[in-house]
Amino acid sequence: MASLQDVDVIPFKVPQTDGHQVSVIGLRWDGSVECLEQEVRQVFELFGPLHRVTVKKDAFCPEDRDDAWYAYMTFFSRFDCEEALRHNGKILVLGHKVRVRKTKKTRAYKESLELSLHKSQELLIHYMGFNCWTSEIVHFERVNKEDLKDAVRYLCLVRIRMPREGLCSEGLGLGEAPLKAKSAAGRGESLSTARRFAFHTAMKAAFSKFIIIKLRNGKVTVEVDTTQTDLQIYQSAWDNPLVEVIDIAHDPEEEDSDDDDIAAIFEDMEDEELDNLLDVTAYDDV
Repeated sequence: MASLQDVDVIPFKVPQTDGHQVSVIGLRWDGSVECLEQEVRQVFELFGPLHRVTVKKDAFCPEDRDDAWYAYMTFFSRFDCEEALRHNGKILVLGHKVRVRKTKKTRAYKESLELSLHKSQELLIHYMGFNCWTSEIVHFERVNKEDLKDAVRYLCLVRIRMPREGLCSEGLGLGEAPLKAKSAAGRGESLSTARRFAFHTAMKAAFSKFIIIKLRNGKVTVEVDTTQTDLQIYQSAWDNPLVEVIDIAHDPEEEDSDDDDIAAIFEDMEDEELDNLLDVTAYDDV
């Protein structure tokens, strides 16, 4: 039976620096900060995924060199951090051996911060592989339309499935944007922004419920934290559409259209008509 020392639980949160961060001394570089960060990340990601890499000029280098740098990096897994420390003096960055040390000063976050959607997806892909999940929009609606005169707000519920593991995570997101009422194009932009933000927030919330469980022997699995709560409980009726269109009496592609007529119609549209016109599925690639 594995002990607590042999199990590393990796939540989809910003990792604490204590036990997850190392410093790297002895970097030699005469180029840009961005290029050096990329080089350091490429070397140390061989031990495991990194949340952050920060490089700085070493003003206290005893050799008084202009090309002396040092770096801090934070691993998601403490096992990966320990492995990097075990390779102290053996790691080459840009052809130079560097020293790896455990960070002396650490910072504890008062609250666990959710990862960005991009980093959450990268973390899941690293441990579980590409195409390991599917996503769907369960419900999407505009809320409190009567109470908001200067803003537009949307609520979105998404569901992420991992078929191979038999897991399902759901997330609710609320998106709000100032309502630009001077023109139909402005109102359309406000509605689009609020929709996009609601979808993005819901996806981020759904991913934040996953937990990676890594064993010392290298085995990895994933679970869902069922103790997390959303901003409200959704209704089960959202899963069942009220109307299902099976057939239509004509082919829309056969209809003629005139650009001037379309522009005129667009300018006369009310908020509700613009709301129905916008399709949230256009933002599935967020």
